[in-house]
Amino acid sequence: MSLLRNLAGLAVGIVALISVSAASAAGRRPEPRPASSFEFTGATFSCLQYTNGLGDNSIGKMQSTLAHLWVEGYLAGYYRGQGNLEFSDDPAARQAIDERLATLCATVPQTSMLAVALKGIAIAPHKLPVTVVTEFSPSTYTCGQHLDAKNGAAAAANRADLVEMWAFAFIQGFKNVKQPEMMIDLENKPTLINLILSDRYCGGSRDKLLMDITALLAERVKMAQ
Repeated sequence: MSLLRNLAGLAVGIVALISVSAASAAGRRPEPRPASSFEFTGATFSCLQYTNGLGDNSIGKMQSTLAHLWVEGYLAGYYRGQGNLEFSDDPAARQAIDERLATLCATVPQTSMLAVALKGIAIAPHKLPVTVVTEFSPSTYTCGQHLDAKNGAAAAANRADLVEMWAFAFIQGFKNVKQPEMMIDLENKPTLINLILSDRYCGGSRDKLLMDITALLAERVKMAQ
């Protein structure tokens, strides 16, 4: 019962801001890039919305898919922040996350996906599926692959947008290890993604994993004073 109370009581819109110094973090101001086609935040999307969108013909199918992707990114960041991130290609790994998410959302439908991920799933270690719901593998996906996709055909660019949403959720989870009340507003996403893609980070490290670069940046995200 205490877990359910914690879930139900966690504020949907925790008010917090971040500041990232482009001069110190990126070396120089990154050039602006077009906004992602996919915008989502787990802080304002409820379990009820997620559950209602799970049907194959549901009008909310895409949003529920984005919600699941967001949760996977969040958990990866949280576990990375704890130093115990593990991936597995065993189908049971995905099944465990799916079942835990479904059970919690059925129990506390008005709770946000952020609250469920933080208070309901991340509190225990879980191996994450090696391939996330939108078919990319964080443990092998490089900065070079991502930058090429960004400049590729429409389908590849769309997949890159989804990866960036995963990365944004990763940062949120990473920060919540030490700052569980911190919520990174969606308006900060373009700044963070631009920094990840800048020459100081991915642009100059094409062979590095995008996940590793994202974790490096996440360590430098600070609460605004």
